[in-house]
Amino acid sequence: MEFFLQLLFSFKVIEPDARAGDLCTRREYARWLVVASNSLSRNTYSKVYPAMYIENVSELAFDDVTTEDPDFPFIQGLAEAGLISSKLSRSDMNIAENIQDNHYFFSPDSPLSRQDLVSWKMALDKRQLPEVDKNSLYKTSGYIDIDKIDTAAWPALVADLGAEDQSITALAFGFTRLFQPDKPVTKGQAALALSTGDYAEVVMEELARIEADKIAEAAVNAHGALVAEVEKQINASFERELTREKEKIETLEKLAEEARAELDKLRAEREEEKNALLRGRATVESEIQVLSKLRCEVEEQLQNVLSKKVEINFEKNRIEKLQKEIENENQAAVQLQYELEVERKALSMARAWAEDEAKKAREHARALEEARNQWERQGIKVVVEAGLEDDASAGVTWANAGKEHPVDEAINRAESLLEKLKSFAGEMKVRSSHALERVMQYVRSLISSLKQRAAEARQGCADLGAAAASKAKNVSSEAKAFGSSVGDRSKKVVEECKDGLEKLVHRFKTD
Repeated sequence: MEFFLQLLFSFKVIEPDARAGDLCTRREYARWLVVASNSLSRNTYSKVYPAMYIENVSELAFDDVTTEDPDFPFIQGLAEAGLISSKLSRSDMNIAENIQDNHYFFSPDSPLSRQDLVSWKMALDKRQLPEVDKNSLYKTSGYIDIDKIDTAAWPALVADLGAEDQSITALAFGFTRLFQPDKPVTKGQAALALSTGDYAEVVMEELARIEADKIAEAAVNAHGALVAEVEKQINASFERELTREKEKIETLEKLAEEARAELDKLRAEREEEKNALLRGRATVESEIQVLSKLRCEVEEQLQNVLSKKVEINFEKNRIEKLQKEIENENQAAVQLQYELEVERKALSMARAWAEDEAKKAREHARALEEARNQWERQGIKVVVEAGLEDDASAGVTWANAGKEHPVDEAINRAESLLEKLKSFAGEMKVRSSHALERVMQYVRSLISSLKQRAAEARQGCADLGAAAASKAKNVSSEAKAFGSSVGDRSKKVVEECKDGLEKLVHRFKTD
């Protein structure tokens, strides 16, 4: 039945959303019946046209189907064609359908019954239905529920059963002894009923066309499959050839990519070398600037060294003058010391002689005094002359000469002068040693600073010369020459300072 739905859908009789298992309403079957008569009928006299309502002229066939109903043209058309019972045909029908209070209803949304399915279709297919009674209907159909069937549907049932295997009842309901006239029918059964009778030829032709289309489609599909197989083989061969060509192209692309990568690598190396050269150039220029600054600093240091050398020479001359003065003073002090020593020795000898003479005179005077005393005790008066008294008093003077004589004073002054000279000489030595120590310390610090600066200058010149030699030979040669000249000058200054210091130390040691 689904097949008949699809078949009628191809004729645009049934809507595409209709399903075979759904119940069919009276309005749907009426609409499909009118559309099928216009689409499937080959005879003009068997076509049912939709009705056109003319106000104040047309009469409504049913009270519940107005002009606002979307299926009014189809239901009104069937009623006006006399295919279904309505107010228009009630005078010709023996039994009225759905008459309530003088109103005639179609009930469009009610399910379509079996007897309406057969009677409406037979009324359209058969212009003249046979006269049938209950016995003839029973003989023809064998239904045991004939009493439930509407008598108006008996002729349609007999006419349908006359088609035997191609009848609606045989195709839609199969073998049955219970007709069940009020039982609802499905949309699939309605589609099957529409495909019978006068429309069967068209449906069969359409079916044959569909089968032919299927056969043609199968042939086309077979031819297409053959063509596809051939194309597949050709495509496979072409794919193999294309794969080979692609492999060749990929190989060439890989080679080209490798060559491109190699070129990029070489370009990067060239760029790196270029950048390295630029950096080296910038480094050389910066080192040249550093060398120029260092040269200026070394020249300033040389100027400082020269000024220090001048100061050292000045201090050296001043120290030499001071040394000469100290030597002269030492010589004068030594001469004076020698003279004082000679005078002291002479005075010592004179003093010793005077003391001996005074001692002898005192002893002689004592002896004379004792003799006088003895003579006076014996009564002999001794008269001493004035000269002898003077000699006696002179003896007393000689006895005290060790303390009061000018020679002792001279000796004492000479000794004190000698001590002062010694202390002065010691102070001069201490002062000169301190001065020499300060000078030597200053010279040592100057020499150490000069050595350090010379070493730093030599090291800086050597480093810068080595760095510049690897990058620029000309700059390296200039730096080395300048460094060697600075080193020679520094060495000369240091050697001169050392020689001057050694001479000063040697002089002080000899003095």
